[in-house]
Amino acid sequence: MLVSLWLTGFGGMASKLVLIGFWGIWVFPLVFRARLTGDGLVACLLLCGLIAIVGAGNGDSDEKLRLIGNILILPLGLVCGICLGRECLRVMVPALAVYLPVASVFQATHEGWRLNHPFLFLGLFVLACVMARPARGVIGAISGIAVLLSQTRIAVLALVIALLGRVRFSHAMTWFLGIPVLLGVMVMAAIWLPRLLMTHGSGRLAFWQMFWDDWLQADTVRQWLGFGAGSVEAVLQRLPSAAAFGALHNDHFRILFETGLIGIILWVMGWGMLIWLARGSRVAVCILASVAVTMVTDNTLSYGHYLICCGMAAGIAMREAVVENR
Repeated sequence: MLVSLWLTGFGGMASKLVLIGFWGIWVFPLVFRARLTGDGLVACLLLCGLIAIVGAGNGDSDEKLRLIGNILILPLGLVCGICLGRECLRVMVPALAVYLPVASVFQATHEGWRLNHPFLFLGLFVLACVMARPARGVIGAISGIAVLLSQTRIAVLALVIALLGRVRFSHAMTWFLGIPVLLGVMVMAAIWLPRLLMTHGSGRLAFWQMFWDDWLQADTVRQWLGFGAGSVEAVLQRLPSAAAFGALHNDHFRILFETGLIGIILWVMGWGMLIWLARGSRVAVCILASVAVTMVTDNTLSYGHYLICCGMAAGIAMREAVVENR
């Protein structure tokens, strides 16, 4: 895992290959022997259908493989969490704990200083949500503060959503101590981390509108099957004004543009099935919901380590919920 983390600086593809290969070796024998029925079978069919749409669509082979790999990471993490349980934490948490202190720096921007790696810290936070005490409190607090210091608003929102999974609303201490502490943190964040409340034109809406217009004006085949994997980056690279924008910053819209109506239908149904499978654990539902929220304004599909951490945490929570209900 340390190797895969260090490889992120040289391009995401090599890092994700190590990530998928390492965990795939662990769970493939377990999955191969498993007999899928009911909801699990439906979930697998939806995933296979989406992969088939990507593979059969337009686009370069490398771009297709990259998109398929990105799509597979969250389900892979979920399977790891369900099959291996907290054994996943013995690998992921130490790797992040070694890498993040060494690689994290404060970066100066026109909006102030920000701590880098917000989504890696967010991944560590969701793993902390399924740890045993007292490690859960210590690692959760450290990683949560780091997410706040990144001043990445969507990451902070995702942190709050994931945290709701651990809050026990039926406990008096939540209302008499937890809520006041939370309000105090919000006030201090507003004072010391002003970027969290800033409103500014990032350019996202203009580019979303441009891609939406392109999709509306496309022929019927492209509307149903999409423009192909990698088409979003190909369009942006041709626009000088988009050089700094990099990507679409909306994975849900990206799936619609690159895989069409069929792809987005499978995508939405897949997310619905994930939430349905996790319904027995509020922690798992909140973690998965937080990932879906980050995909509204960011390129979360490219954040392999964050996705696999969220998948593992949700899978562990689902596994433990089943054990508790027996």
